[in-house]
Amino acid sequence: MDITVEKLVAIIKEALELEHVELNDFLDSYDTWDSLGRLSLIALIDEHFDIQISDKEFNEFETVNDVFNSLNKKNA
Repeated sequence: MDITVEKLVAIIKEALELEHVELNDFLDSYDTWDSLGRLSLIALIDEHFDIQISDKEFNEFETVNDVFNSLNKKNA
């Protein structure tokens, strides 16, 4: 499955209940970036892209772009 920035942004918006997401945004800048938000995002990434990300690996992400790059590496 193709992983596009637009699709990832849509998933992040859904998981974190946000209206605006940019590729260079820091994840911890979102008010809803908490343990529940992270779990929701991990679940939606698995559901939409069939890619599993460990909690440890996920905690290393700082920006939306970090998530995007990791997903593309796993999808290659």
